[in-house]
Amino acid sequence: MLILLSVCLVLASFIIFAVKRNQEAFLLLGLCISLGLEICGVMIFIAKKGGISEDILLFLYFSRDILNRIRYLGITLNQLGFLIALGRTLFPLFFAEISLHYSMIEWVRKNRWIKYAAMVFPATNLILYYPQVYRMITEKRPGLQNLITEGSHGWLTAYLVVGGLLLLYEYKSITMKFCKRQFGQITACILAMAILYLLYYQQDPGQVYRFYSMDFIWPRGIGYLQINPGLVSYIGLVGIMLVCTVMGFYSLFKYTTGMFEEHKEDMVMQRKFNMAKVGASMFVHGIKNQLLASRVVHKRLRSLCEGEKADIEKIRENIDVLEELNSSMLERMDELYRCVKTNAIYMAPLEVQEIFHEAVERFHRKYPEEMVECIVPGAITVLADKAQLCEALSNLLINAQDAVNESADPHRGKIALKCYNERLYTVIEVEDNGKGMTREQVKKIFEPFYSSKNSNHNWGMGLYFAREVVKGHLGFMKVETKPQVGSRFFIMLPRYN
Repeated sequence: MLILLSVCLVLASFIIFAVKRNQEAFLLLGLCISLGLEICGVMIFIAKKGGISEDILLFLYFSRDILNRIRYLGITLNQLGFLIALGRTLFPLFFAEISLHYSMIEWVRKNRWIKYAAMVFPATNLILYYPQVYRMITEKRPGLQNLITEGSHGWLTAYLVVGGLLLLYEYKSITMKFCKRQFGQITACILAMAILYLLYYQQDPGQVYRFYSMDFIWPRGIGYLQINPGLVSYIGLVGIMLVCTVMGFYSLFKYTTGMFEEHKEDMVMQRKFNMAKVGASMFVHGIKNQLLASRVVHKRLRSLCEGEKADIEKIRENIDVLEELNSSMLERMDELYRCVKTNAIYMAPLEVQEIFHEAVERFHRKYPEEMVECIVPGAITVLADKAQLCEALSNLLINAQDAVNESADPHRGKIALKCYNERLYTVIEVEDNGKGMTREQVKKIFEPFYSSKNSNHNWGMGLYFAREVVKGHLGFMKVETKPQVGSRFFIMLPRYN
């Protein structure tokens, strides 16, 4: 039963690795494989050790036939001992490495040598527990044998404690709900596997190498002369493992499902945009021709005004305003067409305050009387295309104001534009206390040409454009919303140092 559960956990980690294929997935795969090696080695050792009652035998191995097949496997004590040594040694290493990988503590992030230094004890441990080396250095040296046993147990425990504390500290330090939820899922899986490991890690490989030896009293593990636990103890042991495994599977499933859904959503959006790009190109071309024609009309109006005496200055002022607006629209159309045509953005280090100022100015072109509260704690720099990111932010601000206007009490509406650092990301947040959205609406808001507003004036490209711009900046967007309460849009950009 225990072997079957550990194999299932390894298979689940292979699925994660096949989906994600990055350092994080590799470390998780190593964690599961090393745990599987440890459990399989201990279960084979128990089968070969014998001396267990019939009811415990059936509980652990289902039948005597399966027990005999495991007991008479063609594996020597040296091979079995080193199998246990591999799983026992590598699990704390992968556990520590994945904890360091997730940690956002500045000292840990800057000193990358820590990850390499963490390999020293495991490498030394595997050398010492290599069968021939272990037998040679511990032969008739019980003091050295005891030192290796206690020292090994000490660093294994230290790695588990430090790794666990790093994970818990990181989880506690996360403030964003969806980040905390996602990190909590993977943390629950890792800690569940650590609990499984704790049930067996005191099994010293030397105990397997010296299976028939009576010159050393083993203080830990499953000893040859020790009293075997009863059926109730084994039921409790397996019960704990089942709970931990279910937790691990659930967390892995949620984590993988989340990644798959995001990937699937991106594929759907891309297919829709393949058609949207054609429409957008035609739209840009048509509007540009209309604007050029409008410019000709402006010139004709100016020529007709020549020689007029009544309100001539006022007419010219209005013409100047229209011409300036026309030029601005042409520039924006050229910019949009450039992005559609080349599918490229040009990024440079920019102060967030500068981006906020430009975005709010664009917002005020539509809502000149409305206020936006900007909150930026200190100087924060991001790597961004100023024009693209400002346009995306202004779209979010305009949507926020539209939501406020449609709320029950628009006069009490409030819009906030915030920026702060969260783990590996710089977060730009747009918050409003407008009408909010339902779950059904949230599923569609990033689709091109979807709009819950008047379709004659709102074409439903603002949020889609903003999402694509953020993806072009190697970031992603999230939204939290509640009907009649408000919405919060999060732009997650890679942190720039």
